[in-house]
Amino acid sequence: MRSPRLGRISLTAATGLAVAALAAGCSSSGSSSSASSGSSASPSASAKLEQTSITVGALPVVDSAGLYLANKLGYFKQEGLTVKITSVAQSTQAIPDMLHGTIAAIAGANYVSFIEAQAKGTASFKVLAEGVTCKPNTFGVAALPSSGITKPADLAGKTVAVNLTNNIQTLTLNAVLKADGVDPSKVKYVVVPFPNMVTALKAKQVDAISAVEPFLGGALAADGAKQVVSSCDGPAADMPMSGYLATSSWAQQNPNTARAFQTALLKAQAYADANPSALKAIIPTFTKVTAAQANALPLNNYPSTLDPAEITKVLTLMKSGGLSTGSATASSLLFK
Repeated sequence: MRSPRLGRISLTAATGLAVAALAAGCSSSGSSSSASSGSSASPSASAKLEQTSITVGALPVVDSAGLYLANKLGYFKQEGLTVKITSVAQSTQAIPDMLHGTIAAIAGANYVSFIEAQAKGTASFKVLAEGVTCKPNTFGVAALPSSGITKPADLAGKTVAVNLTNNIQTLTLNAVLKADGVDPSKVKYVVVPFPNMVTALKAKQVDAISAVEPFLGGALAADGAKQVVSSCDGPAADMPMSGYLATSSWAQQNPNTARAFQTALLKAQAYADANPSALKAIIPTFTKVTAAQANALPLNNYPSTLDPAEITKVLTLMKSGGLSTGSATASSLLFK
């Protein structure tokens, strides 16, 4: 287990982000950002698209940075596409709008919940692009000193907040706990949206929280909270965390639009990975984190290709955690 890091983001910033996310509507019907900027696409490029304007849902987390970069740098416009972004608090909240066609894709979607939804027959999904693969100390569990939790074993019998149950958070934490000789069944998971986690922790509604950036940093600065588990270590090291997903029916009906979105986004992902300063600079534009605070954030990897081996890691983790993957395979999930 790697050593926990010190807090970086103030509680004020985290609380401000919570207000922003909630104000946007903690559902898939939040307000949208401005359309993408940049050079205009050629008429021929626009004519090829089934839809020239789409709405994309996005979690206000660092996983979604590639989407905002693609908009800012004009990559979508170069493909003849206008993208509007709407904020959602939990990625699965976007599914009804995706089924109704009002949201074309979701950014920051944890693979596990969508693969589970597909296994249950809710809908079929395609991964248009990978979001992030986690690196140590970008994702973990934090607790207040008064909780008495200082190591993974102390989580037994405790309540841990997660954005969604039976998702990538619980699976990676369970895997890390098992590796440390802790029985995951002794940990109680409760749903608390990321923007509300710091408040729940301070109010002692939960004993600990499992959070990603920038919410993890906000928790670490709250009343001396400490990271007690890095969820990206050991068996969960380099685990694919999230992606950009659309329904299979939307991708099938709009293949050129889906390809245009994918092309622009993968270009932005490559740019993000090669330009960490630009990546950190975009984070304050869709969160309430300041530039100085964003600059201190540890960064994940932003994949710029679709690798079946990465999605296979998720499917393997789900099966080992007792979750259904249905008939899903890496090749069937990827949009290529």
